[in-house]
Amino acid sequence: MTVAFTIVSAIIPGLLWLWVFTHGRSYRGAPHKILFIAFGLGMASVLPAAFFEARFIDSDTIGLGVTDIATLAAVMFFIVGPVEEGSKFLSVRLGVYRTRHLREPLDGLIYGAAASLGFATAENISYAFTYGPEVMIARGPVSTLAHVIFGSMWALTLNPKAPPFQRKLTGFAGLMAAAFLHGLFNVLAFSGWGIFFALLLIAIGLFVVLRMFRRVKAHSTYHLRRNVPLLVCPICRAHIRSHDNFCPGCGTRVSTITPAQVVCSNCKRASRRDSRFCDNCGDLFVFNNER
Repeated sequence: MTVAFTIVSAIIPGLLWLWVFTHGRSYRGAPHKILFIAFGLGMASVLPAAFFEARFIDSDTIGLGVTDIATLAAVMFFIVGPVEEGSKFLSVRLGVYRTRHLREPLDGLIYGAAASLGFATAENISYAFTYGPEVMIARGPVSTLAHVIFGSMWALTLNPKAPPFQRKLTGFAGLMAAAFLHGLFNVLAFSGWGIFFALLLIAIGLFVVLRMFRRVKAHSTYHLRRNVPLLVCPICRAHIRSHDNFCPGCGTRVSTITPAQVVCSNCKRASRRDSRFCDNCGDLFVFNNER
């Protein structure tokens, strides 16, 4: 197998799952640039996780049928789960959380999924080079998805509008839940008798996470909002809705106006004319041919 094929086989599962969880028309969609920044930060978060795990885990004693169940559980519940989920969480908390693009729980879920899939993709690359691309047959649909399910536990708590104490309390609870599920899945997957239960855990987790996404989308501040961008008349400087025929101030025909910017009808800030989303608040622009 070529190096290129090995890398591609390891990356494709993460990108496919990223599409599954972020595709579709949303009235406040995640900008692709920020989405892939979250994905990249998730990949980078593998490095500190690997560093801490290497200091506390003897790789020769952990594996299928190599160690007793008590040691395996201790390692997965108290080291692997907390370290990996903590690394993924910090990649979002110290990254896109600080930008204007994370404004509500739906954003937290989306960027948390992107970071989790980035982490899983970096792991997939390591596994593919160690065990061969065929390892992706199992890791692609199962382990990669598992990272999204675990990460959703803390991603849902990333709500900048919540009171500080509530953010800290729910964030800690979400991290503990994610670490526990992560550890439980690993114990089941690494023990020969628990494969069926590991797959069952992922099936139930996927059902819960998809319902979670639907629920926060339904309660999104931007749900079904029609943001018709405004044009600025070059003659009288009045604001004109993009689907109007004439300027309400001076009567200039709108079809003759070719502005470099549009004005968001939500926050009243200017954005580039070719913008799909407002550069300030992120709301989706709905033009005349989309109504």
